Amino acid sequence: MIAAHLHLGTLPIEGLVTKEQIMIIREFDLAEADDWGKPHFMGNDEEGNEVFILGLNSQTQICCRTIFSLACHLGIADQIMLVNTLTVIGMTTRIGGFLSKKMRLQWIGKPLAAQGIINSLPRLRNLVTEVKMQIQRKMKGE
Repeated sequence: MIAAHLHLGTLPIEGLVTKEQIMIIREFDLAEADDWGKPHFMGNDEEGNEVFILGLNSQTQICCRTIFSLACHLGIADQIMLVNTLTVIGMTTRIGGFLSKKMRLQWIGKPLAAQGIINSLPRLRNLVTEVKMQIQRKMKGE
């Protein structure tokens, strides 16, 4: 979700981002188990591409394979890009999310998860920058 905000420009790709800025994002720390597997539209980027977030929990690999396979069958595989952001967030974010969601300790879990996001911002920003470059290359037909 933070990567989507970076991609869409609602969070800066460079410069300072505070824990408070993260915590006031509408979608931050709201997802529940019932939300896993449901795409959530975040907005359109500067090129008009639709940006969605999708929580998959422990089913990431099989869900991505299913989505891509379906897109191939529909002839739209070249129009989608699946990006796994879990590879770039740290343990602090995961622990914060666990405390907030599983243990229902939002008062400690949410700020901890937000601090973890701040710690992961360089990696998230690099990922978003790389994705944007891939989109540009794809649009140019490279």
